[in-house]
Amino acid sequence: MTQETAPCLLSVGLDVPSDGPDASYVFAENAFRALELMKLLRFDLVVVSPDGLGGMSVPHLVRQMRVIAPWQKWVLAAADANGECGLTQQDELAARCNGALAVIDEVNDWSEVCSLASSVRSRSRREFALEA
Repeated sequence: MTQETAPCLLSVGLDVPSDGPDASYVFAENAFRALELMKLLRFDLVVVSPDGLGGMSVPHLVRQMRVIAPWQKWVLAAADANGECGLTQQDELAARCNGALAVIDEVNDWSEVCSLASSVRSRSRREFALEA
């Protein structure tokens, strides 16, 4: 019987919980650091905040991500303490055109993101098992 490990998430520009849902979280302060981390580690899901990219656009980050890890799944998300949506219509359109699994207006509770990462992890394991 194999032991399930927690999904691993890379957060680009969004603070990760210190004691959140059952997952491993890695924080990158900008897109450039995220790309460096993707060269070293494999993530089940990348959570991208357009405000935390450090001068890089979402489409440019996704193009670079596809070169490094073509299989990588990602979501666009924002966290706004003021209760306002931190995403614009342009952000959402760019994300959907570039293959985002989801667009999340506010990430206050990481359980939704963790659940999505677990689903991605399970699906990729099933696909790997079918290929073997």
